[in-house]
Amino acid sequence: MRSVFRLVILLIAAFSAVASALARGAEARGSVVYFNDAVILSLKTYSVDGSSPEARAETIASTLNSLSYLGEVKIRKVEKTHVIFAGGERIVTITPDEAKAQKSSPAALAQLWSGRLRTAFVSPPLKVAETSLRLPCPSNKIVAVKGFQFADATVSSSKSEVVTPIRVPGGIKLAANKPGNAIITIQGETTTESIEVSVQPYAAILPQTFSTQVSGSPALASTIRGAIEGAITTQLQRVPGSVIRILSLSEQSIGLGASKSFTAKIRVAAQDAFENEGEVNIVVRNIGVAPIKEAALWYCNDPENVNSAGPLFSANLKKNEPARLLYHHQNTASFPLFIRIQAVNDSDLPARVLILPGDSDPDKNPVRAGLKAGLQYMKAWAAGSGDVVTIPPRSTMPISLRRLGNMETVSGLCSLRLIDGPESVLVRTDSWPPFNLDRRWATAIESTTPWREVGCNPINDYDQAPYQLSDHIYPDPYKQLKVQYRFGENWKFFKIGEKPISGSDNQRVLSGNFGVVYNITGEIINPTSEPIEIELVFEASAGYSGALFLVNGVLKETPLLQPKAEYRIEKFRLLGNDVKRFELMTIPLSGSSYPAQLTIRPLQTLSTGVIGGK
Repeated sequence: MRSVFRLVILLIAAFSAVASALARGAEARGSVVYFNDAVILSLKTYSVDGSSPEARAETIASTLNSLSYLGEVKIRKVEKTHVIFAGGERIVTITPDEAKAQKSSPAALAQLWSGRLRTAFVSPPLKVAETSLRLPCPSNKIVAVKGFQFADATVSSSKSEVVTPIRVPGGIKLAANKPGNAIITIQGETTTESIEVSVQPYAAILPQTFSTQVSGSPALASTIRGAIEGAITTQLQRVPGSVIRILSLSEQSIGLGASKSFTAKIRVAAQDAFENEGEVNIVVRNIGVAPIKEAALWYCNDPENVNSAGPLFSANLKKNEPARLLYHHQNTASFPLFIRIQAVNDSDLPARVLILPGDSDPDKNPVRAGLKAGLQYMKAWAAGSGDVVTIPPRSTMPISLRRLGNMETVSGLCSLRLIDGPESVLVRTDSWPPFNLDRRWATAIESTTPWREVGCNPINDYDQAPYQLSDHIYPDPYKQLKVQYRFGENWKFFKIGEKPISGSDNQRVLSGNFGVVYNITGEIINPTSEPIEIELVFEASAGYSGALFLVNGVLKETPLLQPKAEYRIEKFRLLGNDVKRFELMTIPLSGSSYPAQLTIRPLQTLSTGVIGGK
């Protein structure tokens, strides 16, 4: 008997709990009836006894809240009306007029409203739309929360400094403040819901603004683009290890002393961070450094063949004494080697350095490596177009960093100038055994301009390793030639790299004059009354070679030429009694064979073995 009595008590308690929950489940808002915050029905007509739609809605909500149990929702047709019952109680009568006002039929409207009521009966009193979220920081997100208990529920965050919850109509706005994890708790009268939130940073907050400096007359569009890309890579505030992709960028040359603002659209992605896409603004200023001839040629080619780790070259770059650095090394070891060239500022002052770059990627063909480096350099040199990099105190700037496999060659030719800062900075070249590279340096090792990839970095013990200043310093690395050819006389022959310049010790000489700038002024005379055609021809007279020339400011590149093969650099057409003058600039390139011969002669058929020509 006692067990039966207990069962009755438990059943009464259960029904009481249901009744208590239901007492707050239905609500009339105007002529609309809600149950557990979901719309059940909306009335448009008066009842037969004259009750308004609003009054009818109040009655329906009261009936729903008074139900002792939910029971089955049923529809009964009574004459021309349809009646919805729930828990054995009549809830609403649908008349033809009501159905007509709803643009429906009594039967269809009864099916719609009864279906909503069934769904509402089984809906929980508190329900969040999402229980687990990943949000970027900073950001806001609204999470929908349903159920009649939400109106009086308490909302809290386990870490409000990470995520702050703010109640808004229909849910909660989550304000992501800083990276971390937090749990948002919604505590109703009988039900608790929670949301696990992981807040992660954006890979980068955009937009951002940077500045960079270049020099040139003008600074070439390629230099501008490189400087912009370097500014983005080295100055963008972002998550470590993130990857930047430049989606759009328009660059153009900039004249001396001018500045221009550029906008680039970028995308930044990183692990455990949100990808972000947006704009960065870069102000590029052409500082218009007055051109100064390089005071010396630094010849970093002794030894040319490197088979172990160690120092290869060191020299002091002095303020306003520009230097032209030539480097050319082949790995003859059985294992890979790194060749690293860097400027080291071991002073307490920032050093501003202008660099006109020319660097090749590693190549099994030393001649091709020298030609690649020379091509980049001569384009920059012709306009004096280069990057201006500020090396902070006690920091280094990479000039070149390459990984060489067996028998691969790295070649480079660049101009360096210390504009201001300390009295000098050290430039050193070293070979290193293989070592692991992080993502930044793995990108830099593939670049002809590694300072644009990794910027400047604090000095470490390796940067201060012992070194000895090199003896291979050659002052005034220039040659001036004047040539004249008169049609009808003997062909004009002249050599490049034949008479070596002397070192600063007056003992060494530079055979082949590799890295020396040749400026040649030429004159062609036609003393006849007939038009003629004259050619300027390069011959690989000393062996396998490639060469570059600026002819009246236009860059000319030969193919790789077998020994004794010829390549026509330029063709001149002269009218009767005409005179043609030209300016020719060239540099003997590392890897090629010098001295080499140039010839001015009447137009001929080129020698066998030529690849290319005009």
